Amino acid sequence: MSEHARTSGGPADAAPERGEAWRRRTALVSKLRERGALQSRRVERAVLAVPRHRFVPEVSVKAAYQDEVVVTKRNSEGDPISSASQPSIVTQMLEQLDVRPGQRVLEIGAGTGYNAALLAELVGEDGAVTTVDLDADSIRRAREALEATGYGRVRVVHGDGEIGFADGAPYDRVIVTVGTWDLPPAWWEQLADGGRLVAPLQIRSSEHSIAFDYSDGVMRSSSIVCCGFMPMRGLGAHQSQTVELAEGRIITFHADREVAAEGARGLLDERGTTVWTGVRVLPGADVAQLSLWLACAFTGYGRMNAPFGDHGSLRLLLRWANPAVVDGGDFAYVACRRADIKGEVELGVRGHGPAGDGLAHKVAEQIQVWDRECRDHVRLKLEAHRPDSGPIAAGRFVVPKRHSRLAILVE
Repeated sequence: MSEHARTSGGPADAAPERGEAWRRRTALVSKLRERGALQSRRVERAVLAVPRHRFVPEVSVKAAYQDEVVVTKRNSEGDPISSASQPSIVTQMLEQLDVRPGQRVLEIGAGTGYNAALLAELVGEDGAVTTVDLDADSIRRAREALEATGYGRVRVVHGDGEIGFADGAPYDRVIVTVGTWDLPPAWWEQLADGGRLVAPLQIRSSEHSIAFDYSDGVMRSSSIVCCGFMPMRGLGAHQSQTVELAEGRIITFHADREVAAEGARGLLDERGTTVWTGVRVLPGADVAQLSLWLACAFTGYGRMNAPFGDHGSLRLLLRWANPAVVDGGDFAYVACRRADIKGEVELGVRGHGPAGDGLAHKVAEQIQVWDRECRDHVRLKLEAHRPDSGPIAAGRFVVPKRHSRLAILVE
């Protein structure tokens, strides 16, 4: 840990605005604790030590300590391609990673360098952090910010995250801070046996930060957190697609390229039917397991986005990343209504298209199965297997990838 980090913040301490930055940083930590995104004292101390505003100078000190994403780079079309992630997902992933002093850590996706600084705090002077990024601008920015804040010992590498960085392997921990569709061979080979990998893994457009423990050639999940990241570029890029669900309204269906999504185009303008499941959840409840279950159960799974809430006669379960399924010319999506019991809402499925009613019943049935098998502290588990070695993946669902096979288990 650097000397100025131990005094709560770095070279900016002497500046007049330093007092404001510290107050806002401590307030952010309090909010993250209240929301359950920050749990351990080790991660809390790291967040207090690292001056996030020094890594996002394009925004005010106030904005730097909001629990919000800060976009730092856009492409020629104005789409964001790099950012400082939302602090709550940053801390949740660090909690998943469970970094210990003295460990060697590889980060895929340097971004602003802020996360690498937090990792440097967690591993301490006896540990080592390497961060890799494909974008030369991001590498330069991260290196400059890390050096300016006293974390120059972090190794910042310009390279493709798909191939990791063999020079520092084996790593005790690997963390991926971009959305990835697969687990490429380099990450397996560069992770020590008994190590842990945390990655935002995409399964048919459902994205979750999954902590995998690696042993005997198999990755086994220890925790799953719903998330959303900008997709990986370079060798690990995986194209997706977006279709408009209604004419003249901002409401879309986003799916992987493996999904035949065109059948959903414009279907919300047609009449539909609703199937109510009898399954109840509290508003705002974590439904990460439900979306993961449906993503594994239906090859046509995708996420439905209605940023302005204009989604028709029924209320969506989620405004962003609402579970939905397309099957040929039929489309079904998860909706909800008030259940008038302890503030709960009942889950339903709205179907559109020639056989939309049948598809809605199939999705509703899977929601009921999920409710029976995955509630009351039962958790879904994932195992990742390399297709060319080790045991054959087997589970309730098996999802094939290019470099791995995912088995979804109920335990």
